[in-house]
Formats: sequence, structure tokens, C-alpha cells
Amino acid sequence: MFKIVTIPFNRNIKGFDDDLLNQSFMNKHVQSYRAEFFADGEEKYWTVFAEYDSVLEQKPYKKEDHGLDESQNVLLDKLREWRKIRAEKEGVPVYLLGTNKELADIVKTAPKSSEALGTVKGFGKGKIEKYGKEIIEIISAFYSSDSHSEKAVNRPAEKSKSEGLQLL
Repeated sequence: MFKIVTIPFNRNIKGFDDDLLNQSFMNKHVQSYRAEFFADGEEKYWTVFAEYDSVLEQKPYKKEDHGLDESQNVLLDKLREWRKIRAEKEGVPVYLLGTNKELADIVKTAPKSSEALGTVKGFGKGKIEKYGKEIIEIISAFYSSDSHSEKAVNRPAEKSKSEGLQLL
């Protein structure tokens, strides 16, 4: 498949807004590309011609892999979306913010505090300090939104580390 993306110079940011390019190729594996700069009078543009394969056609995502119900899968997708955006901003691989299993475990436990997030394997002090507040806000917003209000009643009970140790 082929795609041509033209990005105009944005005077507000004094540069080219690459979000359009990133969004255009988000779920695609680019085989080859060619970029060209051109001007039309006062207007400046970058045009990218790309040959690509669709990633979605090659490897479908299976939601049942983590044993989550439909509502929990929606929350997992929200956390994955947050992780992708945050990793792009930091210029790091997504798994450094949390693996798929760690995010699924977060969804299963639905922590309400940093302490509760610490009970998820893989989430130590560093990750909690850096990402904990955002993760907890996403979970809280998800369970308090109108579209998930019935699920909010069934939100998993939070356990502290000491309660978890007493159960062992």
C-alpha cells in the first residue's frame, strides 16, 4: 500500500507538526519512504511518500489473552494508549513504562493509591513516583465515568501490602 502525507509549516510552533505524520503511520510498518520539501508561494511543506504494510492485518490483537471482561479490556486499552503517548514523549520503548502483563494486573487490581499500585509485580518505587499518579487518575476517571458507573460498584477491593502478606 502507498500513502502520501503533506505537512504544512506551522507558524504558531515555528516548525512542522509531526503529529499528522505519526498518526498517519501509527499502525503501519513502513517499507520505504521518500520525503521532499517544497514551497508554494509563502507556504512551506514537507511531503512524505511511503510504501507500507498494515500492522493490524498481520497480527490481530486478542483481548482475551489476559482473562479480563469487556469493561476491563476497555480500561486496558486506555492504559495502553496512555503508555504509548507517554513513551513517545520520553523517547523510550513502551515496555519500560509497563509491560502488557503489568498493565493487565493493574486493571485486575484497580489500585486507588500509590501503595496499592506497589502491590503490582514490576511496579517499584521508581515507576510509581514517575507514573503512579497518572495511572491512578486514569483508573479513577474510568470507574467514575457515566459509561462505566455500573462497573464502579464492582471495582476490585484494594489491598495494602500488609494485607496481602497476611493472606500468605
